Amino acid sequence: MNAGGKWLSGSVKALYHGAVWLAFLFVTAPGLLMIIVAFNDADYFSFPLKGVSLRWFVEMAENGNYRGSVVSSLRLALYATALSVLLTLPASLWLHRRANRFVETVLLAPLFFPLVIWSLGLLQLYGMFGLSGRFVTLVLAHTVMVTPFILRVVLQSLREMNSRLEEAAYSLGAGKWSTFRRVIFPIILPGVMVGAVFGYLISFTDVTLTMFISSSGNTTFPVRVYSEQRSEGLNMVVLAWSAVITFVIFIISLIGEKFARWSRYF
Repeated sequence: MNAGGKWLSGSVKALYHGAVWLAFLFVTAPGLLMIIVAFNDADYFSFPLKGVSLRWFVEMAENGNYRGSVVSSLRLALYATALSVLLTLPASLWLHRRANRFVETVLLAPLFFPLVIWSLGLLQLYGMFGLSGRFVTLVLAHTVMVTPFILRVVLQSLREMNSRLEEAAYSLGAGKWSTFRRVIFPIILPGVMVGAVFGYLISFTDVTLTMFISSSGNTTFPVRVYSEQRSEGLNMVVLAWSAVITFVIFIISLIGEKFARWSRYF
C-alpha cells in the first residue's frame, strides 16, 4: 500500500473510532450528568456544581411521597413480570414445537404498535367494562406490554437449545413434565431471567401506558416525575432518586452481560 492509501486508511479508522466514542458519549452523558448533579449542594439544577453534598439523598430517603411512588413502580413491575413469565413459558414451548408464524406474529404485534394508540384503545376497553383506575387493570396492561419482549427472548433461548437433549430424555423414559423440569428449563433459564429483567425494567420505567390507565392512587415514580416536571420544574430529590435508579440499572446490566451474555438476545 502506498503512502496515500495508508493515510486514507488511517483517516477512515480515526473517523470510525471518533464516531464510536461520540455515540458512546451521546448515550451515556445524560445519565452521568444526572448522577453528578445529584450531589450538588445547590437548591436547583446547576452545572458546574456549587458544592458537593449528600443532602438530596438524605431528603430522598425521608420523602414519603416519592418513596411511595417508587414502591408502587416496583410492585407493578414485579406483578406484571411474574404474570408475563408464567404466560410466556407455555406459549414459547408451544410456538417452538408448532412453529406457527401467524400466532407468533400476533403475540409479538404489541412490539410494533404505537403505544399511545394502544393505550387509548385499552383505556376505552376498560371504561366499557367499568374497570378503569384499578391497580389490577394496570398490572394486566403492563403484562400485555412486556410479554412480547419476554416471549422473544425465551423463544430465542429455545431455538438455540440442542433438540437432541430433549429427544434423549424422552428416549430414556422421561415424561413431558420431567423433561421440561430437568432438561429444558435449566437450559433456557438464563434467557428467562434476561427476559424477566428486561420486562421488569420496561414496566418500571413506563410513562405513556401508565398515564392513561392508572388512577391518582396508583401514581408510579416515572409518572410522578413527568407530571411534576411539566408543572413545577426539575426537583433535586427527583435527581437523587434518578441517580440511584440509573446506578442500579447500570449494575444490573453489567451483571447480566457478565454472567448471562444478555446482549446476544437482542
